[in-house]
Order: sequence, then C-alpha cells, then structure tokens
Amino acid sequence: MTRPTPTSRDFVAAMNERFAAIAGWSFDHRWIVLLLCCAAIFGAAKLSGLARVDASYESYFDPQDPIYLAYEQYRDDFGSDEVSYILYAAPEAEHGPWNLDVMRRVLELTEALEDEVPFIYEVKSLANAELTVGVADGIEIRELADDFPETQEELLALRDQYLAKPMLVGGLVSADATHAAITIEMDRSSTDPLEDIRHDTTLSEAEGLNALENLYPQVTDDAIAAILARPEYADIVFRHTGDVPFNAVYNRIIEEETGFLFMMTCLVIGVILAVCFRSTVGVLAPLAVVSLSMMFSMALIGALGWMIDLSFSSVPTLLTAIGIAHSVHILNGFRMKLRELGNRREALVQTVRLVGTPCLLTSLTTAAGFAAMSFVPIKSIAHMGVYSAFGVLAAFFLSLTLLMALLSFDPMAFLRRVTGAGEPAQPMHTPAASPNADVGRQRVRAALDAIAAFDIRHRRAILAGFALLFVASFVGMTRIVADSNWLDDFSDEVPLKVDAEYVDEVMGGSTNIIYVFDAGEPDAIKEPAVLREMERVQEIAEKHDLVRKSYSLVDILKDLNQAFHEGDPAYYVIPETRELVAQYLLLYETSGGEEAEELVSSDYQRASLEFRLAIAPTSHTADLVAAIDAELEREPLEAATASLTGIGALWLILLDYIVSSQITGFLLAFCVIAVMMVTVFRSFSVGLISMVPNLTPIAFVLGLMGVLGIYLDYSKVSIAAVAIGIAVDDTIHLMSRYRFEFRRLGNYREALHAALGDVGRALFITSIALVCGFSVFALSIQPTQAMFGLLLSVTIVTALVADLLLMPALVLTFEPFGPEGERVRAPEALREAA
Repeated sequence: MTRPTPTSRDFVAAMNERFAAIAGWSFDHRWIVLLLCCAAIFGAAKLSGLARVDASYESYFDPQDPIYLAYEQYRDDFGSDEVSYILYAAPEAEHGPWNLDVMRRVLELTEALEDEVPFIYEVKSLANAELTVGVADGIEIRELADDFPETQEELLALRDQYLAKPMLVGGLVSADATHAAITIEMDRSSTDPLEDIRHDTTLSEAEGLNALENLYPQVTDDAIAAILARPEYADIVFRHTGDVPFNAVYNRIIEEETGFLFMMTCLVIGVILAVCFRSTVGVLAPLAVVSLSMMFSMALIGALGWMIDLSFSSVPTLLTAIGIAHSVHILNGFRMKLRELGNRREALVQTVRLVGTPCLLTSLTTAAGFAAMSFVPIKSIAHMGVYSAFGVLAAFFLSLTLLMALLSFDPMAFLRRVTGAGEPAQPMHTPAASPNADVGRQRVRAALDAIAAFDIRHRRAILAGFALLFVASFVGMTRIVADSNWLDDFSDEVPLKVDAEYVDEVMGGSTNIIYVFDAGEPDAIKEPAVLREMERVQEIAEKHDLVRKSYSLVDILKDLNQAFHEGDPAYYVIPETRELVAQYLLLYETSGGEEAEELVSSDYQRASLEFRLAIAPTSHTADLVAAIDAELEREPLEAATASLTGIGALWLILLDYIVSSQITGFLLAFCVIAVMMVTVFRSFSVGLISMVPNLTPIAFVLGLMGVLGIYLDYSKVSIAAVAIGIAVDDTIHLMSRYRFEFRRLGNYREALHAALGDVGRALFITSIALVCGFSVFALSIQPTQAMFGLLLSVTIVTALVADLLLMPALVLTFEPFGPEGERVRAPEALREAA
C-alpha cells in the first residue's frame, strides 16, 4: 500500500502556511478587503442584471445540436409552434357552445384576442374556422363570422356540418359538442432575441423595459387572462393551457420561487448558525458569503450571455447550503482557538492553518462535481454546472477574505468604545463559556467518543454491513427507469395543471410529435403516392391510444374531394391524380383557404404530419415512435422520406441525454475527485479509501430511486455528480484531521478519538445545515424540486453515516497512514495541519 511521502508533507505544510498568510493579511487589511468586496459586489450586480429568464424547452438544447437544428428547420418552413389553447364550455346555456348568444360572444372574444393580444399570428375558433362546402361551380370556404346565423335553428344546423368535419372535431369542438376551443398561434418564441420580445419599447430600463411583465410570453399570457376575465364572459368557463401559459408560469416560478426558496434557506441556516454559535457575526457573516457567491454566479450568467432557465431554480438553495460549510468549519475552529489563545488574529491564523487546505480541497471537489455536468449534452444542465462551480469557488474565496475581515472585528470592544465602558476584569476577546455550553460540548464529545469506540470494536461488522448495503443498492439501481412527464413539474395545487389535465381528458393533445415528409423536389408533395404514404403513417399512429388528434395536408385534400362530390363520405379519400390535387389546392387558395399554409412548405416540397398526444410519460411517446418505425421498416416509404421532429421528439432526445448525462457526469466527477484526493494526500491508498465511503450515498440513493419507482428525469440528471461533490467534503475534513492526529500520536485508535473529537461537531453542524437547507425544496410548488431536495438530504445523511462508520473502519483495517509508533514532532505536525 502506498504510504504518504515527505514530499506530501512539505506540499501540505506549504499550502497551510499560504492559507495562514492569507488569513493574517485579511485581518491586517480588513478595510481594504471590505472595499474590494464592495467593488466586486457592484460589478457583479451590474453583470447579473444582464441575465434574463427563459423557461422554454429550447433551453435544454444546444443551438448546434443536430436534432434541435432539424426542429428549427421545421419552424422556418411551417412557422412557430408555440400556441395558447383555450377550452371553453357554457354549462348554464342551452346547447352549450352552440347557444346563439354564446357563439356571438365567442366571435367578439375572437376579435378581441386578435386585436389586443401582442405577439400573436392567428386566432382560430368556431367563429372563424374554415368550413368547406361544395357548390354548383366548385367549393366555398365559409366562416360563421362572415354570415352569422340569425336564429338558434340556423346555428344548430351549422353545428351538424361542423361535427361532420374530422379536421375540426377533437381540435376546435368536442365530439359531443359540449366543449369548444380557441387556438392562438404565436409569431414569437421564448428564445427569440430580447429586442424581439419586448412589448412596450418606449420604456427605459429603469421603467421596466426588460422586466418580465414587459416580455413575451408574460405580456401575452397576461393580456389573454385579462380578456377572459371580462364580465361579459362570466358565464363561460375557460381553461387556458398551451405553451404560452406554461412558459409564463415557469418564468414566474424562476423569478419568484427561486428568491423565496433562497430566503427560506438563509432563514433556516441562520437559525442553525445562531443555535450553534450564539453570535451575530457567526450568523450574518456566513450568510453574506453565500449571498455574494450567488450574486457572482448570476454575474457569470450575465457576462456569458446565458439565460436564467429551469435548471437555475435550485441553484441558490444548493449554493447556500453547500457554501455555508466552509464558514462552519472556520467558525468552529475560530471559537475553539479564540477560547484557547485569547487573541483574535492568532486564532484566525491558526484556524485557517488547520482548515485552509481541507476547505480548498472540498471546494475543488464540489466544484468538480458541478463542473462535470458542463460536458453533458443538455444545455441548461451544462450551463448550471459551470456557474454553480464558479459560485462554489467564489464562496471559498470569500470565506478566506471577507469572512476573515468580518471576524477580525470584536463587537464587544466596539460596544465598549461606543458606550465608554472600561475594560472588563476578564478580557472580552476571551469569551468565558457558560455552564450550559460546557455541558453541551461535553455531551457532544462523549457521543463522538462513543462513535469512535464503536468503530474500533466493530470494524469488521461495519465493513460487512456496508458490503450488504452496496449489494442491495446495486440491485435497486438495475430497476431505475429514465423517464419524464413535464406536467409532474407542477403540484396539484397549481390551477394550470388542473386545467391541462381537464383539457387533455376532454380534447387531448397537450404535446405533439411531427413527421416532416420531403418529396425531394418542389411540387412533389402533390403526388398521390406521397400523400398516400403520409396517410399510411397517419393511420398507423391513430391506432395508438396516445394519439388524440392528427393534422396534415391529406385531411384538407380529402375534405376538398368530399366537398366536390356533394359531401358524399365515400369521397373522403385522396384525389387520384396529381393534376386533380393541384386543381383542388388552387381552388382552395383562390377561395380564401389559409390553413394549408401551416401544413406544407411554400414550394410544396415538404409537408408536416402532426400528432397531438395525450399527457403521458415520455416513454409512451417512445413506444409510439417505435411502433411507427417498425411498420416503416417492414414496409419502407418509397415516394418520400420522413423525419421526426416537434416538441415530443425533443423530449425523446432529452430522455436519451438524461441517461448518458447521468453516466458521463458521475464518472467524470468521480475520476476528477479521485485524482484530486490522491494528488493532495500524495497516497493512492488514502485517496482510494477516501472515495469508497462517498460511493455509498450515491449507490444508496440511486438504489432507493429504483426500488421506489422514482423516475430518473431531467430534474435529477445531475444528482449523482452533484451528490458526490457534496458528500466528499466531510470525508476530506475527517480524513485530513485523522491523518494529522495519527502523525502526532502514532496510534490509529487514539488518532480516531482525537480527530472525531475535533472535527466531529463541525461535521454534524454542516450535515444538519445541508439537510435543512435541502429540505426547503419541500416548499416548492414543483414536486420534482421537492423530490430532488429529499434525495439530496438522504444523500447527506447517508454520507455522514459512511464517514463516521465506514471510513474509520477502512482506515483501521488497511492502515494507509503507515505503521503505528511513528510520530511526527508536534511543531511540524501543527505546521502541516493536514
């Protein structure tokens, strides 16, 4: 087994002395440190103001991703696919949506939406939907708005004609005619440049030019909501869903809930710090450090031109809970040294000499856990990995500068100067412990000694127990299912989720997949052979329960053919010749038909076949695509090629990315952290033993997810990499102190008692702070966030247990520090403070 070398002692000792020098400099130049921090805060605040919110699904994809590029090509050909979908019913009116007065008001509503809602392309309702009918000299395309019926009987007669149109049923009207819908297509996307999605461009930045409420989709969603809330529509029940309201709600969650969870995390951790340290500075200084580190993360987002997306919502809570650990170790050591030495400067210098290197290593390992995610193909997760790693390193830097400067001030001495009180009999900088505090410390020390004794007596049983836990965890891991359902992002208390589920039940189609057929040359889509292949794919998909509605050029042509033959259902088929198809389309366009423009490219080379899908896990969409692929493999397309795109297709790709990202992120984080451990400890055996306990919480949590059937989705894709980066922190502190005490005492058992007695309290405090901080996620309206926080909390508890039991058992068994009896001289050991 590789033993630590003198070189490693020199390296660690040199690092400790550098950190001690930084602490001394920060103490001696506290005002310069505070001035530099204020300047940094000002700069960070300016840069963070450049970042804007983007909660659209596009934020998950790199702009150069081939799948995303194909989707962008689809939008170039067929327009934006962002929509608002308003389902409505009139339960108190006779004939419901087909009541004459209700229909008249829907017509007014359609016009109001067209005139008053910004960033829309088109509004479709029963009042202006195309109704193709055959006439003596061809066809007519009629709209209710053009010749509104005068009597209820006339409207009911028209109802029968609308219900006979397959293209309308399931989209604008339910099959039982009790519900109808309004679709609003947008001419903007949530990812468009900032200058393109501003509503009131006359505002200045101070007046809210770039405020969320002046940007798409918020301003569009607010305008629709305001119109629907007008008193003239009070007896009509509206349920608004679609891309616009969902993106708007996501944006509000990011802007409002992120701040709320951050404040709650600070409050919870502030209470913990107050209970543990009973000091105003001990509470406010660490919170200032983590708050500023969060601001620096946002500044990096603004400086790089990135978006504040869905992955950001958990970052403030994560960074607050994680970043507080450095402060806890520094404060815990500072209090002990101050009580021992009675000198603030020397107490700070010696504290940082002891904990500086472990804090640096914990920062690097935690940052590595986050940074490992920067290599995954999910854009928002990759960005989160970068700015979170930056925030962790910022917290470490601030802990060694700003925290030092703040701890240099003696609040009691300041109070004496203000009040003019004389010097106390006992120097105020040497605090006297209260009897209750002494009793509390004695109880904690006794508990830590009991843990150390248990480790020494039962190390073999501990190793056997953890081996069984590993086996059980790996069995559970084999049951993990990578899947997602975007609606699970919302709790049942969110009205939008309730509305979406209702709309999905009545009408269906809250998401989609799209097949783009390319016939190879302009006008080739008009070939009946191409159209029949589109129809075949359409028929294959419609056999699947997931498909609620489909739209294609084929539907329009079949409707035109039927209209030309006096509405005979037998002629609801594709025209037989290309010439006839071309004639129908020409007549359709000259008669005012416009809906085909959304289904075919302007040169008639490409056409889209859209399937509206019921709300379901992404794996169900994968099953549908697999079924279509199997049929096309059995009988391939010959007249055209078909490519898959659409929102549902992007979610499918995201599902593949989730699996690869989890594996890539964890393996990269594990390897980088392992190399760091081996390098810093200059011992392969010490580095390896340090990593084993940190596999335990990862394996346990992933196994638990498999056993409980918790999906591995986009909200949990980073859990393994982030968890190992966090869990390793306590291991570093304990292993560093254990090695230091062994070199001082020359005995593994005595060193374990000394190490646990010294850093054990800080380990418990940081673990409690992390668990309580992550538990704040339970307050989120996003169940996925709450589950993420719960899983991280379980990880921290499991990691603490592994550090207190498994790691000492491994060290006692394999003796990686060297043979007992070899002591390092106390002064040298103190300088190393490894």
